[in-house]
Amino acid sequence: MDILKKPDGWFHRVLINEAVLSLLLVLCFIGIAYTDVAGVRSMRFWMWMIPVFAIAAIIMEWSRYMKGEIDGLHFIRQQVLHWAAVYIAFRVVFSLLEIGRLPTNGAAYVLMTIMSLSTFLAGVYIGWRFLVLGLFIALATVLAAYLEAYVWVLIPIAIAIVLIGLFIGWRELKSLQSGK
Repeated sequence: MDILKKPDGWFHRVLINEAVLSLLLVLCFIGIAYTDVAGVRSMRFWMWMIPVFAIAAIIMEWSRYMKGEIDGLHFIRQQVLHWAAVYIAFRVVFSLLEIGRLPTNGAAYVLMTIMSLSTFLAGVYIGWRFLVLGLFIALATVLAAYLEAYVWVLIPIAIAIVLIGLFIGWRELKSLQSGK
């Protein structure tokens, strides 16, 4: 597949990054809604989100690896350690829940907060998309705790994030094309 070998092409700059960002936003919406309804039973969903986010981070950084900007082994090790720490934090929350040290109604929000922080921190070395996604999860956590109709507030924000991402990806692509 020649398209995968051109890390500066439209496929990597726009399609992959924005598709991954959009998919993660949709999965976050599902997780937030499920957490709001199911509470602590949403643990399995968020546990499955950890490897999904790790794989998404690796996919989004693949073009930088293909261009030789990052060491692939170092980056993958970094991602594995980062998301393994998130998994351990989740297990600690559930241990506290099981022994009665954490109230059931608060555990789901603690999990979302951990996911928000870890996603934001991943964005520090991956890029702005994960930073924004981490902030989105944090905002969703607070809104879900305070508002009944939080989804109607989050939908326009998610759409704006995707549209801004598409615009930035398009500008990056145009910049690369004019620089050649």
